[in-house]
This record gives sequence, structure tokens and C-alpha cells, in this order.
Amino acid sequence: MDEGCYNTYTISDSDDSVTNEDHRTKYETSHKDDNCLSSEDEPEFFTQVLQRQKRKKLISPEIELHHRSHNKQKDVQINENHVSIFVEAPEPKVAPITEPCIYTDTNNGQPTEKIEPKRKKRSTKEEIEERKKEEKARKDAKKRLAEELKRINPKECMKYVTVHIDINLLNHEYSEQLISEIESSDAKYKIESNSTVLNSITWSRQKSDTVSEDDNFMLLIWEFDYVKNLIVSYQLLNKINDIKLHKTQLSIIIYSTADQLKKTKSKKNGKNSGPDMLNSLEQMMLSCQVSFRFVQNKNDIGLAVFYLTKSIAQKPYKLNKYKEEQEGCDWYASGHTKNCVTVDKNGTGLTQLWRQMLSQFPLCGLETSEAIATAYRSPIALLEAYDNCSSRLEGETLLQDIPVRRGFGPLASNRRIGPELSKKIYTFFSDNTGCTTLSQE
Repeated sequence: MDEGCYNTYTISDSDDSVTNEDHRTKYETSHKDDNCLSSEDEPEFFTQVLQRQKRKKLISPEIELHHRSHNKQKDVQINENHVSIFVEAPEPKVAPITEPCIYTDTNNGQPTEKIEPKRKKRSTKEEIEERKKEEKARKDAKKRLAEELKRINPKECMKYVTVHIDINLLNHEYSEQLISEIESSDAKYKIESNSTVLNSITWSRQKSDTVSEDDNFMLLIWEFDYVKNLIVSYQLLNKINDIKLHKTQLSIIIYSTADQLKKTKSKKNGKNSGPDMLNSLEQMMLSCQVSFRFVQNKNDIGLAVFYLTKSIAQKPYKLNKYKEEQEGCDWYASGHTKNCVTVDKNGTGLTQLWRQMLSQFPLCGLETSEAIATAYRSPIALLEAYDNCSSRLEGETLLQDIPVRRGFGPLASNRRIGPELSKKIYTFFSDNTGCTTLSQE
């Protein structure tokens, strides 16, 4: 290369371009001697680099678009000697972009509309007030629900129950015990005049500070002689039906002495000495759905009113609990009876449940039910055995010879189930009428 005529080649890694700088000027390439850039005088290494950069430039786009970052637009020019030179173009004046903005896609050249997200509209004063009202209503409803749950809680429910006592009950000798039992509890009471139904007690529940609800239950406390006169005059059923127009659920406490109750139950010459009082009361209980009980002690009346008050106070809580349990049951009804058998998904407990079912028959104890369950593992097995019987007599005597072992060790004894129990079990599993009794014919 000639002295004083040399070029410096800078290879950029960021944009894969080659910049030819002259030591004399910044942006011009020396054209003093055209032979200075001859490929013959250039080293072989720089020749290979220039050829590689040319191929890259043919593949890559030649123009970079102007974006929001205000990057400078650069043009690639190739001179006669095939040298790539970067020339900085003057920064164009760009008009302010307004929404929506349109950008040019470098792949297919089609304009694509880019919609900026809309700004959140400022709420008006009416909308703000409306949201405040909805929030307040939601908080009030939540607070009201919490207050209702608190009022039906078994530990707090007695505080919100009021006992309404007819003023005529204060004329009887048991009135002091009645009032003292109510005062010993958390319940409240009021003395009122009930001209419609005399000697009655009703209840009400305070659902909120301003709302109260009357319970549909009424307790009548009648004297023995008063009930006797109604029975003799055949006015008992009519009297009960008239009272049920006000309250559908009734219960009667008949205050009597020991002598009066004894005369009612005594018999002479096979006939009742007095009026047929018990039969009339039983008829009233079955036809009018009214319960009754005889009370001989003054303290028992106060206790009866106390227990009824507690039961009425806990009724909403128990109803809600029962409703939740019934809604949670998929195919069976839950119960709270004793001696229930739990059966899991693996079938554990079915044998115990089968023995428990057999124990419901009269004279079928634990040993007997275990003996039958050992011979027939399930009700299906017993039904199949009954189906294979050729006659009714064979089915009735199918279980009578099954041995039942009683006790253990040297005191153990064996016996048979017997024909009576065998016949009852067969009748229970084979009858289709639903009217056959299991008692001995």
C-alpha cells in the first residue's frame, strides 16, 4: 500500500456493519488514489471479512424504521469499491402521534392499527353515591345476619324470648312457682289479659331490635274439674277446635290431686266409676293432635313451663341444623338415635348393621342375631334362600334349627332359634301386602 494512503476498517458487532474511517476526515473515504482500495493490496483477512459482511447486508433489511424511541435512521450505501459505509441521515421532523397510532409492519408492509387502552372514565357524583349506598347496604345485611345468628345461638337464645302469661293464672296456687322458674332463667315474661283463651301461656321471640315474632305454640293449664265438666258435656273436642283457630300447636297441663287421678284410673265391676276421662283425652290427642299430661305438684308446673320455654327458644337453631343435615344427605336420612352403625365406603360395618337389623325382631338377642348372620352373611343371601324354598312351610321353618351358642367356657349352652322367630323373619321378608302383623296367630 502507498505511504500516506491507508484505511482503517472498524467492524461493528451491534449492527454487523463495516465502517471505513479515514484518519484525515470523519465521514469521507479517501479517493486520493483509487488503487489504495484495491483488493490486491488488501490483506486476505480483511477481504474475507468484507465479503462476509456484504452477504449479511443483502439478507438483512436495509432500512430501520423510526419508532417512538426516536432512533436515528441509518442508510447503508455501497461505493464503487464495494465498501459498506454508514451515513447518518438527518433526524426527520415527526408530527406528534395521536390515538389511534398506525405502525408499518416490516414483514408485509401492511399498516396495522394499534389501539391504546382507554383511560378509565371518571365516576360522576351520582355513581359514587350509588356505590356508597350499595356498600352500606351490604354491610348492614352482613351485620343483620350476624345478629340473627347470635339471637338463635343456644347459649344466647333465652335472652330474646318473652313468655306471655294470662292474668287469670295468677289466681291459682301454682302461680308463684311458675313466675319464679321463669325469673331464674334469662327469659322475660309479661302478664297480659287474654280474653280469647283463658289460662293460657304463649311465647314470642325478638328477631331484631324492632321486629318480634309470635310462636305458634300455646300451653293451656286447666284444672281437673274443668276438664271433667267438658268431657261430661261432650264439649271437649269443640273447645279444642275453637282454640286451634288461634294457635295450631297446643299442649294441655291438667292440674289434679293424687286422689282425683286415682279415682280416674280406678275400676269397679269392670266399669269406670267416674266419667270415661282417659278415653276422651286419648281421642282428643289422636283426632286434634293435642298432647296432655297430668301434674300433681305445683313445682312441676313451673318446671314444665321452663322446659317448654327453653325448647321454643332453641327451635330456630335446631331447624336450621336439621335443614343443613338434610341438604347434605345424598341418599339417606341422617338421625341422632342411639346405637347407630357407621358404614364406610369400603363396606366396613355392613355385618354389624345386618346383626343390628336382626336384633329389631322380638326375642332376637345378640347371640341369636350373630347366629343368623353367621349362616347368612347378608339380607340378599337370606332372600335367595327363601326364594329357593319350595313351599311356605319350608320358608317358615328355614331358620328354626340354627344353633345359638350362649355363654363361653364350661357354662356355655346351645339352643335353637325356634319356629316362632323363624316364622316372623320369613313373614317380614316375604310379605307384599304391608298389613300382616308379626304377632303370634
